[in-house]
Amino acid sequence: MHRGIFSVLIGGKAGEGVKKAAQVIAQIAMDRDNFIFQADDYQSAIRGAHNFSIVSICRERLYSAYKSVQLIVSFDKKSVLKHNSSLKEGGIHFCDEQDAIEGCIALPLNRLMKEHYTSGANLSLSAVAIFARLAGLDKDELEELIRAEFRRNQDENISFAKAIYDELAALDISLSCDLKNPGVSAPRKGYTGNQLISLGAWAAGLDSYYSYPMTPASSILHFYARYRDELGVVAIHTESELAAANMAIGAILAGSKAAVGSSGGGIALMQEAFSLAGMVEAPLLMFLSSRPGPATGASTYSAQEDLNFALYQGHGEFPRIVASPDSYERALSLSAELLDLAWESQSPAILLTEKHLSESMYNMDLDASSLPQSDPVMKEPASPYNRYAFADDGVSPIKYPGEGNAEAGDVIKWNSNEHTEDGVRADDADEITAMKDKRKKKQELINKLSKSYQRVAEYGEGEMLVFAYGSTVLELREAQKYLDFKIVAPIYLDPFPDEELEEYRGKKAVVVEHSANPNFAGYLKAKLGLEVIKDVLRYDGRPYDADELVNILKEVKDA
Repeated sequence: MHRGIFSVLIGGKAGEGVKKAAQVIAQIAMDRDNFIFQADDYQSAIRGAHNFSIVSICRERLYSAYKSVQLIVSFDKKSVLKHNSSLKEGGIHFCDEQDAIEGCIALPLNRLMKEHYTSGANLSLSAVAIFARLAGLDKDELEELIRAEFRRNQDENISFAKAIYDELAALDISLSCDLKNPGVSAPRKGYTGNQLISLGAWAAGLDSYYSYPMTPASSILHFYARYRDELGVVAIHTESELAAANMAIGAILAGSKAAVGSSGGGIALMQEAFSLAGMVEAPLLMFLSSRPGPATGASTYSAQEDLNFALYQGHGEFPRIVASPDSYERALSLSAELLDLAWESQSPAILLTEKHLSESMYNMDLDASSLPQSDPVMKEPASPYNRYAFADDGVSPIKYPGEGNAEAGDVIKWNSNEHTEDGVRADDADEITAMKDKRKKKQELINKLSKSYQRVAEYGEGEMLVFAYGSTVLELREAQKYLDFKIVAPIYLDPFPDEELEEYRGKKAVVVEHSANPNFAGYLKAKLGLEVIKDVLRYDGRPYDADELVNILKEVKDA
């Protein structure tokens, strides 16, 4: 069923370099013009817990990884027992000689590691060496690779890797893993969704990012901090989520384009500040990367349980923008779009995604030249300046303290209380109604502005309609290679793209989502009158394999 796909699984304990080994294997494949998809599965522990990564490799574009694999390298006994059943017929499972079971090929991984290292042993090099040998790299190419990818203990790393390589050569084992891809020039750089989200906002003009680390959004903070000098984005690791959101709003008051990010639990702590952004009309950009809840939940896995949480974020009524990327390319562009729309409308915006897209890796060419710049045209304020001056579209002139923007005598007052045009607290009934009406006008503006961008994506031409959003679309696009159906993926969720979806009003469709309750299906029924013939729900934190989705959708088709 799988057309030319070769998948590798690396398993071991946290701290053994499982993810790094997978990344290097993915880079070997990309350097030879192959498409890859890398997915990481790990528990919430720094050392000792079970981790594994899968790298799927193909000469055609991949949208998700495959759980059935041709090659397994296990660093410990738990990995051997847990993953042996994932091996496809004709595949090979390598492990340490002390952990071998029937069907595995035993190698002296730990014994050779002790022989070749005096300190800082790196077991992950064994997986790299095994794959390099099977993929046809010679030892000089292996050495060059290690020097490029592993900066510490290089001589010992190379010595250990070559010893593993020689062990494999002596066994004269071969596995069909032809990485040559003639006539194709595949992208040679892999990105995670979080990296692309970060780069999209940066390209649109983001100045500062505030966050308290929470998986699976943490790597956005890490990325901005690591590349602070190159990107010029100030990354602040705050003492709490409350501090992050309120500091970001304070930065916006001073004229900084600011964003925050977290998972559901962290965003829950930011709800009051999100409402504050709605009241003071602060263009706050929020990244919400979902994991299974409630509470701490399954903190290192993927889910779409936060849809309603995002759509109805914060207390009170005020305009907001909510959108979810259906691809890695969209993660880049949508982040830029939302920063632009937030500032054009002076309204908070949420980019809603999931761990599966946030942390998995996909290779693509990066082109930021076509991304929007968040550079809204500032309205000419009247004199005296009123922060909340009434306007036909609900957007008031905005000034910031300091030279070059505000003028002598200007009073810039942002107020969390209901207020009049000048920012002074309002308790009069007519004044309260007038300011609420002003903010409501921005909803129409947001809807109009969002039409400048693609609000719905469609894939395939089959008779069966399948609705999904976010990273679930990636899983469906991989399944689409083996079964004909049409994917309809709303990108913008609020404002809802009524016009683009009008042709599907009242139609029969399958809805696929990663939640225990049919939240997205319910939203589509309310907004579109969709007749849902099947709710496909998964809520164990894991993505669908293409085979699983094909079997489910075939049953629906044949019913």
